[in-house]
Amino acid sequence: MKTICPFCGVGCGIEVSGNRVMGADHITNRKSMCIKASILPEIREIERLTSPMINSENVEWNKATNYVADKIKSKIKKYGKNAVGFYIGAQIPTEDQYVATKLGKGIIGTGVFDSNVRLCMSSAASSLKFSLGIPLPTADYDDIDEAENFVLIGVNPASNFPVLWNRILKRRNREKAKVVVIDPVITESAESADIYVQIRPGTDLILISSIASALIENGDADFSELEGKEEFINFAKRWYPSKASMITGVPEETIRDLAKLLGRKTLFMWGMGVNQTINGTDTGIAIITLAKISGNLYGNGRGILPLTGQHNSMGAREVGALAGMLPGYRYVDEEGDAEFVEDFWGVPRYTISRKYWTITDLHKLVEERKIKLLWIIATNPVVSVPEIKRFKDALSYIDTVIVQDVYMTETAAEADVILPAAGWGERDGICTSGDKTVSYLSAIGNPPGETKPDWLILSEIGVLLGAENMKFSSTYDIFQEMKEIFKNTILDLKDINYSSLKDGHRREFIPGKVKTKGFSVDLLEYLDNNSFNLITIRLSTQWNTTTKTGKSWKLNMLTNLPRDVLMISLEDAKELKLKDGDFVKVRSRENCLLARVKVSKGLQRRVLYMPFHWGLANALMDWKADPISKEPAFKQLYVTLHKPDEN
Repeated sequence: MKTICPFCGVGCGIEVSGNRVMGADHITNRKSMCIKASILPEIREIERLTSPMINSENVEWNKATNYVADKIKSKIKKYGKNAVGFYIGAQIPTEDQYVATKLGKGIIGTGVFDSNVRLCMSSAASSLKFSLGIPLPTADYDDIDEAENFVLIGVNPASNFPVLWNRILKRRNREKAKVVVIDPVITESAESADIYVQIRPGTDLILISSIASALIENGDADFSELEGKEEFINFAKRWYPSKASMITGVPEETIRDLAKLLGRKTLFMWGMGVNQTINGTDTGIAIITLAKISGNLYGNGRGILPLTGQHNSMGAREVGALAGMLPGYRYVDEEGDAEFVEDFWGVPRYTISRKYWTITDLHKLVEERKIKLLWIIATNPVVSVPEIKRFKDALSYIDTVIVQDVYMTETAAEADVILPAAGWGERDGICTSGDKTVSYLSAIGNPPGETKPDWLILSEIGVLLGAENMKFSSTYDIFQEMKEIFKNTILDLKDINYSSLKDGHRREFIPGKVKTKGFSVDLLEYLDNNSFNLITIRLSTQWNTTTKTGKSWKLNMLTNLPRDVLMISLEDAKELKLKDGDFVKVRSRENCLLARVKVSKGLQRRVLYMPFHWGLANALMDWKADPISKEPAFKQLYVTLHKPDEN
């Protein structure tokens, strides 16, 4: 049976027959797939949650849902609606995320509702919304087959998006397209690039602006239909190539060569190396502006395509699962949008909170004892957020923690109430890949035990809260309601139904007027030569917090790094007299831990690399974030190294 792989944002179509998985002829992947998809049947029933639990005791569903509804009612009555918080994942179908959003923002009316997309793609979404008015990319995966240049900034598709990477290499080998990789680290992608640009961490904004400066100098920049161009030009001219070279570490000649390259059809892609910095949104705006002024914003083989981490992050944006958003790319701080959704859902005026708090704010609210009930759905923040020890401890301050998930995660272990959910292959619905392709997720088997789809759990509790408009009988019912609320927006699905989505439906987005601006840069960020810049990474054989991939013996055997590994440059290892296997103490402002050294030829001085899958890197992280998107700066943590016996 055909369905969709639930891992990365490529959204590969796959054919599943028993325990055999093969790439399907789908619009996103054209029969290709990576190794992670092959393990899906193997892990479906391993270590599953199968019964509702209250205070570690199994209970009937009726008791669990009534308990949750009663707790919500009592907390709202005593403390107000913003005492109830939601934090949900983007690994579940769009319908399930829609029902959660409707319940949280429309029925309960809390402003404390966010998605784990905040941790990975909110900077990209913020830059797209600012520049284009809509948080959508202008390119799709088929543009790979027509591009003449690929500019990859802070992303490693060879490891994280192998299906796309193979397609890029195929295009290069057949048509001599150029692959440019801009990254602080010599990644797998950098090793195969035609042009590798090793940049100092966090200086992407300066480099992009300097390339624009070279275009302006050469008379090759087209600023027509660009709002804010004067501010951008003034900023770019301040970062002429020779000056930018001193900060970025990129030779002036290389910057000028990159500018000349943009005369050919160019596809810009970026990832967490841009998003997860303190200026991730501004860097995204600069990339969009560079694409615009070089004639590469839109067209066959041209465009901007931030590579999405989770397979349904786009679905989260569409239904308004991120803080501040509402279904149909509407926003709570736009009064007309909020009133439209209130009327559509049939709730009283001002039910939807006009204020909102992100996950970056939530931890503060918890520590201030302002959150009395927190409902966590399909995500594992005890491992994935910054300051994980502090976050885990803070959960004990909350009267009622509800975790709705497929597995007994580290977060579920802290819950007062556990609601077992159906997982991949056990429920149907739709998802939207990173290039705007909407696909249908078929159910290929029955859920184990007493598990239920997320939408059904949410629906039942909504009805218990007195909301008859939360009653749904199937995912198709929800899909029809979504189609209504998407009408007359860019998300309008018109006459499309589930059967027409099995091969994928790709939305078209033609940008109109583009907006840019000038930027501010804190040079002190790049002048500290005493600290190390720790960069978190995703391994090719694991996924997020390993709740799925960690259960596969195959992927665990292929993961050739220990969980406590810290990669360090040859120069730094020599200076500190460290060798492979030595232990070193890593100290940040928030924490201190022991890590196992692995010396790497791919790292520049004062740059460290550490996988985030098992939470060690995140234990060191603070909540420093992009001020616009509120996305944590996982790629900009400054640490010091010490001998294990040092205090």
